Amino acid sequence: MIKLFKKIFTINSVTRRMRVAFMSLLLLLFFSGAISLLELERVSQDTEEILLASKENVELAGDMLTALNEQNDVMITLAVASGKWEVIKSYSQRCEESVAQLSHSTSLAQRKMKRTETPMAADTLVMSANRVNELAVSYINGDVHRSIAMALADSTRVAPTTHEWYVNEYKPEYEHTAEQITKYMTGVHNSLGPEVNNLSHTARRAVTPVFISLIVMVVIVIMFYFFITHYFVRPILRINRSLGDYLTYKMPFDEGIGCRDEIATLRDRIAQLINKFTK
Repeated sequence: MIKLFKKIFTINSVTRRMRVAFMSLLLLLFFSGAISLLELERVSQDTEEILLASKENVELAGDMLTALNEQNDVMITLAVASGKWEVIKSYSQRCEESVAQLSHSTSLAQRKMKRTETPMAADTLVMSANRVNELAVSYINGDVHRSIAMALADSTRVAPTTHEWYVNEYKPEYEHTAEQITKYMTGVHNSLGPEVNNLSHTARRAVTPVFISLIVMVVIVIMFYFFITHYFVRPILRINRSLGDYLTYKMPFDEGIGCRDEIATLRDRIAQLINKFTK
């Protein structure tokens, strides 16, 4: 069985051996290049996904901050600068738009965070945004003014002003919500850390086949040099030298030159030709 396999894989031709060797090199380069291209394409796609996710999250956090600051500006104008009901009506639409935008943005952030390793991170943000929205809506609807009017009617209580309501109730919730938005941005960037690590590993996998191919090619080139020198160059040089000695000095042709394949055939035919002429 071993002899059969040895016979199957034995190539008794220099031309075929050279052809098989160079085809092997080409196939090795082709497969290593194909694997590297596939891995690099995967790296490119992962990079685009990470950058797109980061961009979307930054834009979403920006929308939340814009809506929150817009709402805060309205509250400052109404509660601090002027508490007249006519002014409140003129700013009500602007406040409602900021409330709707903040609610929509925080809900979208919560859905995005559910696909990460920390899905509970956005719950505090949503709760804080809901509280600040409720305070803004209660002011626009007149609940705050009615509460102040009831306090004024009750002589046993000290009636607060809209300015005090803003400082004591709305402003702390506004600052807490802004802090939660900042934490959301930080948490999103931290959640991208494992994906970035996977991306670096994928990049290493893309380079590894090329590095291995270079090592294998260096080994193959060294083997080529050895085999060509040992089985091709040296026998031809010996045949050439022996034939030159025969033609110049009539020395016997060295028929014991160690060689194989077509080189051995060439040696034998030269020996036969010399024997024919010497007879």
